[in-house]
Amino acid sequence: MPAASPIICKVTSWFLWRALLMLLMFGGFCLYFLYDWKIGYPQKNVVVANYRAFVQAGQDWTDVNNRSRWPEFVSEQKIPWGDDLSIYPEGTDFEQTWPEILADEKAMRGKSDEGLWKDFAGKNRWDQEIDLIEDPKPAYKIREQLYAASICGILTLIALFYYLRTKKRTMVADAETYTAPNGVRIPYEKMTTIDKRKWETKGLATIRYTDEGGQPASAKIDGMVYGQFREEEGAPAEALFQRVLSNFEGELIELVSVDHDEDDGANLEEGTHDSSKSQSSEKGNESEDNEK
Repeated sequence: MPAASPIICKVTSWFLWRALLMLLMFGGFCLYFLYDWKIGYPQKNVVVANYRAFVQAGQDWTDVNNRSRWPEFVSEQKIPWGDDLSIYPEGTDFEQTWPEILADEKAMRGKSDEGLWKDFAGKNRWDQEIDLIEDPKPAYKIREQLYAASICGILTLIALFYYLRTKKRTMVADAETYTAPNGVRIPYEKMTTIDKRKWETKGLATIRYTDEGGQPASAKIDGMVYGQFREEEGAPAEALFQRVLSNFEGELIELVSVDHDEDDGANLEEGTHDSSKSQSSEKGNESEDNEK
């Protein structure tokens, strides 16, 4: 590639896919929580209220006085909605009486209230297994779904913002300048320091430079997000970084590898010299004592 030709590093596909998955995840959770807030939990409470009617019917059936006028008795009973009517869907008929199946004396004799409930729930495609302790959703639980949906909605918007913003960004190195992903053009002669200590491990380098106003500023070269290092593609990020380094004349900060074997050998040799000095000193002291 000619030296004057700009090296362009586009956003890598793996980063865009990850951002898209985050967007879909937060968006999916937002819709899920919204559904439970508006439809799921209130409808669940309707099912629980109807189930309570079947449980109550099973208890009232044991009373002989009720059985003697059972159809009439059932027509007088209303669904036990409870005190808080805000936990049910809008438009719920709170004057609704017990389901007609409970007025069928033959059915009441032939099945338990649980058996009748399973038939009724199955016909309405409702959940047949109800736990009166666990299943009723109080108002604060329903509000929690709205709060969770709001948080996920904000995260969805943030993920969408970063996805759209990053999608069209690039890193560019030409003969005179490096252009950061945010569009800032940095002439090589304005660069004062390049910190490449994270380049080998994370593909990340920091450029410090003087901006047009004469103030110190910094920019990133992010090879993991832009360009990548695949050899079959020519390692675009590495090529761009080498282009910047070849035109850079400031201070380069990089990791210094330490040869531990050499250090250990030097320390061992120094320890030997110290030991020899110590032994000589001890012999000298012994000689002086003998002369005395």
